[in-house]
Amino acid sequence: MIADYHIHTRYCRHAEGEPRDYVERAIELGMTEMGFADHLPFLGGWEPRYDLADDWAMGLDELDDYVDLIQRLAREYAGDLRVMLGVEADFIPETLEETAATLGQYPFEYVIGSVHIVGDRFGFDHPGMKDRLAAYGLDRIYLESLDLARQAAESGIFDIVGHLDHAKKFVRRPDDAEAVAAAASAALRAVAAAGMAVELNTGGLRKDVAEVFPGPGLLAEAGRLGIPLVLGSDAHRPSHVGHEFAYAAELARDAGYAGVLRLSTDAQEALA
Repeated sequence: MIADYHIHTRYCRHAEGEPRDYVERAIELGMTEMGFADHLPFLGGWEPRYDLADDWAMGLDELDDYVDLIQRLAREYAGDLRVMLGVEADFIPETLEETAATLGQYPFEYVIGSVHIVGDRFGFDHPGMKDRLAAYGLDRIYLESLDLARQAAESGIFDIVGHLDHAKKFVRRPDDAEAVAAAASAALRAVAAAGMAVELNTGGLRKDVAEVFPGPGLLAEAGRLGIPLVLGSDAHRPSHVGHEFAYAAELARDAGYAGVLRLSTDAQEALA
């Protein structure tokens, strides 16, 4: 089965189950490779507004424990599958130097660059923010998040762009679809220029929008640009591992992809 590279742990404070249960689920599904990518801590005293940090990411004092845990699981299950050490890092321009320095201090095998926060520390992704989205401006969220994704690619510190069109999470669609499409295209061109991969994230199927990130149109555009593809379930409980990967593979084929990237070897693996 295709590898799942976007799996969280209890350290993020909003995931359930023991990390080894996620590994056991991957083995049950027939995976030969998987990767944990929990949220990097907020750095430099920076936090999102509205007291959202407490259930968003691990603390900096927990990062060593997270790394040690995944490395122990990798050794324990080495005979069953490859467990990779990854991390999901928010692109936050104000703390970019701290993020790059922290990533360089740990043996992460890949880094997913994601955007959950825009503007003045506005965490549009958080369920507690649903009632504030309209006041902030939906088109503004789309445009700012996509421009931050472009900047993230240009920064050179990430390997994978995570859930690119994440602004649609709560179903709301932009009014200025043309401007949003142009911003998404600019982000994808930056991803291609940086030699990054794009994540096909099936977590969106479990959200209000009930659609993968990115959607089929953007996925096809990524394919035309020659951007490598990886799959991620954004698992926050063991049962999420590999969620709807057969459907994701079908979408990828429809978008023109013949294979997905296997991160441990940097080689293409054919879609079944």
